[in-house]
Amino acid sequence: MMSKLLLNPGPTNTRFRTKLAQWLGSDVCHRTEEFDEVLDETKDLLREGFEDFNVAIIGGSGTSAMEAMISSLVDNVVVINAGIYGQRAIDMMKIYGIEHVEVKCKTISDLKPSTSKDNIYFVENETTTGERFDTTLMSYLYPNANLFVDTTSAFGASDYSQSNIAAMCFCSNKCLQSTPGLGIVMFHKNLEIKKRSYYFDLNKYIGKDIPFTLPVQSVYALNKTLKISSNNKELFDERMLRLITEFTKMGIKCINKHPSNSIAGFIHPTMSYEELRDFLLNEGIVIYAGIKGIKNSFRISTMSTKFDKNFNRIKGLFHETCLR
Repeated sequence: MMSKLLLNPGPTNTRFRTKLAQWLGSDVCHRTEEFDEVLDETKDLLREGFEDFNVAIIGGSGTSAMEAMISSLVDNVVVINAGIYGQRAIDMMKIYGIEHVEVKCKTISDLKPSTSKDNIYFVENETTTGERFDTTLMSYLYPNANLFVDTTSAFGASDYSQSNIAAMCFCSNKCLQSTPGLGIVMFHKNLEIKKRSYYFDLNKYIGKDIPFTLPVQSVYALNKTLKISSNNKELFDERMLRLITEFTKMGIKCINKHPSNSIAGFIHPTMSYEELRDFLLNEGIVIYAGIKGIKNSFRISTMSTKFDKNFNRIKGLFHETCLR
């Protein structure tokens, strides 16, 4: 069966060398020196630019990393709620009894600066809308706050050098373009780890002897991917600019005021999401559902490793839909 071009926000298309590393890493015991070396090297590759940070690699999805960060590190926090994933964070905080104040908004432009906030939680690229909450600008808005950031649809496509980030969570897929299976939390070494959970206690993942079985094949895949690709911010920026520019020429409007570089929302001039989805699926292309309440809306991600090679085909097919 021919693989599809995945324009959904992960899991997404991966390189052949990533797939090969996953296959070669499948029959490996996680209690061996060989695996310990690969795991340590993977953490070091992730830690580049974050020398004062711990790295925890957990078996699970991006949501597992999110829950580990929240349950282990977050307290007395202001939560910027701009979509489903902001709401998911609030739901978790309620379960763990974490004190929080909710600030609802649609875009980063809705936020007011403050020098009195100690802890801020937000989603960098809100996948449900495509809106971007740039970490540099958030650091400017809240200069004295520790930023706890869900970077699930952003890490690997962002620059954090000008940000006052205390902790971030993400996964091995999406913008890192490796295979699924790993949730990752990176956090400053001076943060206190709260013991609110058993499996998600970050203390258990920052030392040498992790008590749980990691999906070893996913670690090998991520290790290889990090070696053959670097931070792709410029690439993702260029992809999204090209996509928005070409779609605008066709009459396909970008919904977002501050579109993220990894996923954005659009409105088709004539076709519903269901009609567009079925047409493109017949051509081997997968897109993502639209934004609730916005007619003919849909979302497209730039995460696929096949995006550039297939861009002219993408453009041609969308042009055809506008003529129907």
